[in-house]
Amino acid sequence: MNNRDDDDDDDDEIHIGGGEEAMMMMMSNNSERMSIDVALSSVYNDEEKNWNKQSIYGIYWFNKHDNKEAYEPLIVSIGPYHHGRSHLASMEVHKRRAVRHFIKRSNKSIEFYLKEMRSVEKEVREAYEHLDEKKWGQYNSSSSSSSSNQLFLQMIITDGCFILEFMEILSGAPKDYASNDPVFSYYGSIAHYNVVMRDLLLLENQLPYLVLKKLLVIADRSPELTEENAEAILSQMMMFPRDAGPGAHMLDMYMRGMFKGYKRGTTTTSSDDNNNNNNNGSSSEAVVQVVIPPTATLLSEAGITFKRARSFDEISFNEQTRTLYLPQLNIDDYTISTLMNLKMFELRGTTDRHFNSYISMMRALMKSASDVRVLMSEGIVVNLLRREDEEVLKLVKQLAEDAVVDEMCPSFVAQHHMCDFYKESMRQWENELRRQMLEWLSNLHQTYFRTPWSTISVLAAAVLLLLTVIQALYSIKSYVSK
Repeated sequence: MNNRDDDDDDDDEIHIGGGEEAMMMMMSNNSERMSIDVALSSVYNDEEKNWNKQSIYGIYWFNKHDNKEAYEPLIVSIGPYHHGRSHLASMEVHKRRAVRHFIKRSNKSIEFYLKEMRSVEKEVREAYEHLDEKKWGQYNSSSSSSSSNQLFLQMIITDGCFILEFMEILSGAPKDYASNDPVFSYYGSIAHYNVVMRDLLLLENQLPYLVLKKLLVIADRSPELTEENAEAILSQMMMFPRDAGPGAHMLDMYMRGMFKGYKRGTTTTSSDDNNNNNNNGSSSEAVVQVVIPPTATLLSEAGITFKRARSFDEISFNEQTRTLYLPQLNIDDYTISTLMNLKMFELRGTTDRHFNSYISMMRALMKSASDVRVLMSEGIVVNLLRREDEEVLKLVKQLAEDAVVDEMCPSFVAQHHMCDFYKESMRQWENELRRQMLEWLSNLHQTYFRTPWSTISVLAAAVLLLLTVIQALYSIKSYVSK
């Protein structure tokens, strides 16, 4: 009995001990889970910060494969992505000349520029989605004098000086270059304008605006030059609107000029709209309505006219005047590259879809060469390719591939409004046509089928007419056979 009781006590002790161990394991698991959640939260926060810092992206290979040339520079490389490519080597000589002229006028040494630019090196590096660490190294405040870091600093200084020199020549500022300079004279810059500006507006060929602003501050002899003044100087030099605010780079500023009020990283959907969607129990993600708009030819036949808008933010449809307002779209060998890079930048670097929605609208309006001619006749589309209208249609179709539409954008709103108006106009026209048809049938009935005798008379006349026609045909046939 005593042994049994002792065994029972031992069992109880073992049971109790196992419960404590289980509780300890649960507490340990909860602690590990909490630490993992904290670590994941920290990772998510770091990722979001890093994404907000990035503004210059590499374009995916599957976006490039059909038209690789549209995304890569023809004459000058800016930034690290295309640096050192053999077909761009000739312009490197002129870029180094730009550095010499720029630094000489400031009466400061290249060592001073390298020292000052180190203060923004980390921020400049973070603007790029990816950098080749073997070539450009990694940022480290204690090793900023390493060869790879020096190469990176030299590259951004060289490219920044080239942009500033070239753009200032275009803005009319006199410089210390020879009048027959092949690139930096007035006529040299005009000769290179189209191809250089095309390269300066490539997504993979960008330099953070911070570099240009810092170079202006370093070069200025007076300490009164503030960042705000430097931004104003850059806006004037780049011929961008001053109220557009500081952009991430030139392509970003170009888009700001096109769409007034646009800011990188902001959405077009207001908080009130989001609240209404949530209250209605709909998904937090925007659901784009399917709109199949009529083509430009059909709209023109329906009495809807097209007129030029002064800017992209004025895209609209006026129901009273039956007019669709659209900005002018110039199509040539250089602008098509800029348009494609604008689309990719908006998809990769912003949460807006202004330009994507616009090109989707233009694609919907142009389904055939006749649609292109309708828009060309109104000055909405300008074909500078000196090729057939079908080529414009092909380029617009290619441009609209993979575009993402936002139903809050002016283009989509105008398109939706126009489609509703067109459908209502077509419905009224069909109703009027049906009414006139019924009225005609009613008059026919009242005139010819009111009584049985009038009906018989009409039928007899119709049979007689048919027989006469048949007789005439047989007579002609017999005459031809003889």
